[in-house]
Amino acid sequence: MRLKDKVALITGGATGLGLATARRFAREGARLVLMGRRAAKIEAAAAGLGARAVVGDSAVEADIERAVGAAQQDFGRLDILVSSTGNLAESRNVRETELAGFMESLNGNLVAPALAARAAARAMTRGGAIVLIGSTSGLIGSQNRFAYATAKSGLVGMTRQMAVTLGRDGIRVNLVAPGLIPTEFNEGYRASLGAERLAAVTAAYPMGHLGDPDDIANACLYLASDEAKWVTGVILAVDGGLTAG
Repeated sequence: MRLKDKVALITGGATGLGLATARRFAREGARLVLMGRRAAKIEAAAAGLGARAVVGDSAVEADIERAVGAAQQDFGRLDILVSSTGNLAESRNVRETELAGFMESLNGNLVAPALAARAAARAMTRGGAIVLIGSTSGLIGSQNRFAYATAKSGLVGMTRQMAVTLGRDGIRVNLVAPGLIPTEFNEGYRASLGAERLAAVTAAYPMGHLGDPDDIANACLYLASDEAKWVTGVILAVDGGLTAG
């Protein structure tokens, strides 16, 4: 019960890494508010965990304020934010990227976490923990995914800046940078690679296999828990050694 009676808001909580984290937090005693854009999915996820569901887009200021307000209304406070939203709206290289796709990627992968972190920080009057989900694409270069990598790189700077700003208020801010984790989020990307290319991508990981959502959920649990009470501004790569090379 490492999060007993802690109140956690998880954006992108309906599927993938967000849902895995919600399940892990629930097992550790957290009281949960889950936010997602697809009503049926977020309501089903919340119902299965005894959580509060909020339908909305964390890139929309009014929606994320409503989600934070739901935590305060239902539980009287907010202790933890996990921002697990994102998109793969634009996966081309710098020459081919269109402005509309670039802006959509920034909105989903950088603006949404920024708005969520701002709303959470304002609500965390007794300290707290903010955990952002980034990507190894924000730490190392790749052939394509120019917009996505740019947005995820921005999360690194945002994490460190907030850690310095909010530390005196007892709010810790950290980022988890996953390698490739098979989820609904990247199903199309993996399919586009084909079996041979996907096998080569997998082989590039020093541990020789891809991760799973629980690997990320466990990292989020550590950073959100009191076990990490003196850990802030950290970029934690959970990537089977990919960024070590």
